[in-house]
Amino acid sequence: MRQDPALLERIARRDAATRAIRAWFADAGFVEVETPMLVVGGGLEPHIDPLVVSLRLWPDAEVEHRYLHTSPELALKRVLSFGAGRIYQLARVFRDGERTARHLPEFTLLEWYRTGADLAQLADDCVALFRAMARALSVQCDWAWADAETRTVSSLFADAGFDLDAGLVDEGRGLVDQVRAAGVALRPQADFEDAFFAVMEKHVEPALPEDRAVVVTRWPAAMAALARLCDDDARYAERFEIYARGLELANAFDELTDPAEQRARFERDNAHRVRLGKAPLRIDETFLRDLAHMPPAVGVAVGVDRVLMALLGAATIDEVTGLPWR
Repeated sequence: MRQDPALLERIARRDAATRAIRAWFADAGFVEVETPMLVVGGGLEPHIDPLVVSLRLWPDAEVEHRYLHTSPELALKRVLSFGAGRIYQLARVFRDGERTARHLPEFTLLEWYRTGADLAQLADDCVALFRAMARALSVQCDWAWADAETRTVSSLFADAGFDLDAGLVDEGRGLVDQVRAAGVALRPQADFEDAFFAVMEKHVEPALPEDRAVVVTRWPAAMAALARLCDDDARYAERFEIYARGLELANAFDELTDPAEQRARFERDNAHRVRLGKAPLRIDETFLRDLAHMPPAVGVAVGVDRVLMALLGAATIDEVTGLPWR
């Protein structure tokens, strides 16, 4: 019998981390939920592409198409609409065209939701969970959480020499002009999102500190996705992301519960997909129906593989998977 000690060690580490995750949520009073991976419709973010699956629901049925979910978000919110309060899911999710040193087309996403809570509670959850995973792996969670920074997106753009407030004018053309003036190459028909992500990737993310975590708050409304807009400034959304060791680890929303507004955002996302030369995606009408019954809640998605990379000091995602992805 052959043995691969490195592979077996990766499997053991993932097992230890998964056990720690489930133990932490059990102690915190959460219920683990399983939702379908094959879905009628999912999130419509223009820069996330689902895998399309052809199937017949019964032997003689016509072939129809569904998606492998890119996130369990919509399904978990439906569970909230039926009266759940604290829920989580450890899900395998799928995204087309995402094979890089930090991405896989299939990966493990952890999502949890709290009703009657706020984004500060979710940030505390993340701290406690990452520490629990570190203890299970017998490593130091040395991101100096006591010194973690909370920064707005606007302030990080200012550090990089860009005025995000001014960049929001004229449907975001202001930022496109700023980015081009700074010598950053954009496609000829570039829009606000192109310019925004160019600044994030080339200027903001590389400048984030390596020795501590950064909670990045108040994202532009164009990046609201399924989050509420800020009460004090509708140009921005109640959303945070956590970065550590150069990696994005968590993405959290104060959840939007207005189905009309969410439908309008889905329709804008589909229009954006068409402008990018992509096919529009199906809108999940059942989700929108149930969203009207969802109580106020906050939710966060954490890339488990990314957290393992940060905890173990791995340079690539392949170093923390079990059986190598191919």
